[in-house]
Order: sequence, then C-alpha cells, then structure tokens
Amino acid sequence: MISVAEAEHLILDSLAPLPSESCKIDRAHGRFLREPIVADRESPPFNRATMDGIAIRFSDWNEGKRTFGVTGTQAAGQPVMDAPEPGSCIEIMTGAPVPEGLDCVVRCEDVTVESGNATIREEIELEAGLAIHPQGSDFAAGAVLVESGVRLSGREIAVAASCGKEEMEVSSQPKVFVVTTGDELVEIDDEPLPHQIRRTNDRALAAALMSAGFDRVERVHVPDEPQMMRWQLERFLGDADALVFTGGVSKGQFDHLPALLEELGVPCLFHGVSQKPGKPMWYGIHKRPGDFLHPDDESSVPVFALPGNPVSCFICLHRYVLPALRRMSGSRPQPVKHGALDREVSFSPPLTRFLPVSSVEDGDGVFRVEPRQTNTSGDFASLVGTDGFIELDSGRDDFPAGTVARLWTWT
Repeated sequence: MISVAEAEHLILDSLAPLPSESCKIDRAHGRFLREPIVADRESPPFNRATMDGIAIRFSDWNEGKRTFGVTGTQAAGQPVMDAPEPGSCIEIMTGAPVPEGLDCVVRCEDVTVESGNATIREEIELEAGLAIHPQGSDFAAGAVLVESGVRLSGREIAVAASCGKEEMEVSSQPKVFVVTTGDELVEIDDEPLPHQIRRTNDRALAAALMSAGFDRVERVHVPDEPQMMRWQLERFLGDADALVFTGGVSKGQFDHLPALLEELGVPCLFHGVSQKPGKPMWYGIHKRPGDFLHPDDESSVPVFALPGNPVSCFICLHRYVLPALRRMSGSRPQPVKHGALDREVSFSPPLTRFLPVSSVEDGDGVFRVEPRQTNTSGDFASLVGTDGFIELDSGRDDFPAGTVARLWTWT
C-alpha cells in the first residue's frame, strides 16, 4: 500500500497532454486553451471618452475661459474629427475617440449648451485627462492576455473576441468511459428487489466530469462474469482516452477487474492507497499502439479502478481522476485551497483521511470548514450540502480545532 502523495505522483508522471485542435470561438466555452491569446493591438486603441459631454483643451479652462463655441459632434463609431481651434469645443459621446489636442471631457450635466455655445458651470473643478480613458492604458499590442492552459469561460472568450480570434487552439476532448460493475446494480427506473440497489455512481461521476469540462463521457455497466467483462474491457481499451471503473476492485471472490486488466496488458502501477475512504483503489496505464495510418502514434490510456462505495469513488474522482484529466488537457495547475477545522476530529487507524465538509471563507484565503459525519462510505446522501472534503495527513489520530489542511472542492 502506497501513500496518497506517491499515488498522485505515479498518476501524474504517467500522463502526457493530448493533441490540440482548432475550435471556433462559439464552441470554445469550457475547453482548455492550448495557446496564449495575444493582443493584436493596444487597448483602448484611441483616447476614449468615458462620458457624454464636451471635449475641450484644459489650458483654455485653466486660463479662465468658461464659454466655448461648439464646432461639431464626435460620435462613437465615427472616424476621429480634427480638433477645433483654441477656445472652441466639440460635443462628444461616451466611447467616442477624443481628437488629438483635446484633453478634458466635461460631462453634459455640468454644461449648458445654447445657441451654438457651451458654458461650463462656474463651481465645477476640472483637470487634464478628466473622463478620458488613455490610449494603450489597458494593455499594449503583443501583450499576453490569457495564458495557455486556462479553461475558457465567458471572460476569456470576450478577450479572444476583442483580439479577433475567430478560432483558437484547444485541447482535444478526452473520451472517458465510466464503467460500473456488480450484479447487484439495476437501472434507476427499475424497481429493485430486496437484494438489489439502483445504479448511482455512473451518473454521479459523469455529472462531476461534465461540470469540470469533460463532456465526452460514456456510461456503461458490465456484469460480474469474467468472460463478458473481458470482452467489454478489450473494447473499452481500444476506444477510450481514459477509463474509470467503480467496483470490482477489492479482494472479494467476484472482484475480477484487477486480474483481467493485467491479463489484457494493463500493468498495475499501484493497488491500494493508505487513505480512507478509497483504500482499495487500483491504477494502471494501457499503452495503445497507433492505427494503420499512424503506427508510431502510441497513446497512454489511464485506467482508474475506484471502490464501488459511492462516497469513496466520488472523493477519489476529485482527488485523482480530475487532476489527471486536467494534466492530459494541458491545464494550468488549480489554485490550492486550505481549510481550518471548526472542531476537533479523531480517527483510527492513522490513514490519510478525506473528510467531507461544508465551508465558509474567512477572508484571508483560508476556509473555515465544518466536518460532516458519514455513516459509511456508501452513505451518498451525507454529501448533500457539503462543498468538498479536507485532506488530513496520516501519522496522527487527533486533529484539534483550527488545524489547517488542504481543501478539495466539488466541481
């Protein structure tokens, strides 16, 4: 049995980024960017008025002038006008370019326009640059505005659009198979017999995967029959970019999965992690050869076999599977969060504990977390109302209130 840190390193070190592909901006939401977005010009590209009003030379006002002849109107979206003669002004709209030589915009509420003249109220104080967004003050041409590895939201897509990026390079979407095992499982619309339970893990994991940006998810169930399971495994290994099994991974008489995977050429990198829940977790890498057209393009398919208990597999998905898929997608490292226990907790034996919690941010970057009691690792209902789990290191039994540890949040 290995430690949590060893399991994490073995998984992440076994993976490489998937190929990238070109994606239209209208379909890029939620994808992982694989190129930087670079400004094609400075912003704003001109001195931009931030209010409706009149544009003047500040020096005219500073010398005592209060009434200005209006020589024209500068609208947003129109070519920039020539500056008027000293002592004159133009009317200007929000978002319009300010003509060169004019350096002060007086808002319309502080001006009276009558018979072609604009008079500024006496009590108003002005300054050079007032209500003008200076050219290039946001960013320069060539500036990197969005780094590669970011998951694209509306914010980054707006930036890409402002730079004229109709298409961008994103990571190809991994095809993930979520495979449940166990003859005791039935469909959710079936009426279970006393010895049966409805299948929930596949839907919970698929929902979490899609929330994290991994939309190509296929849910499959296989029975606890070795030959049928073997046939299905061969198909999965040939088609998936990542495999996530739940159940069939422990030491029971019907837990065929680890042996079948190794028979099919998937070497085990570890089986058993010093953690609770999720101790029986299995991980291996399938080296899939290239196809007829690309025989040298070998790919690595991660294979996760998670415990069948709902709480165990849900926690292991967030602790191991999602970071692995982000690594495959070229994602930037996720920000690390920390939580402080609001009360003492004790455990035995001394394994790394993943403790479901609800959390409130204290404002200093550390969350105050309230542990939630689960009856067993099959008590999925206990996760309702939680925000994630806190990771408490092995080697000790008691964790007093105020103990700070890493916080993992649900997707």
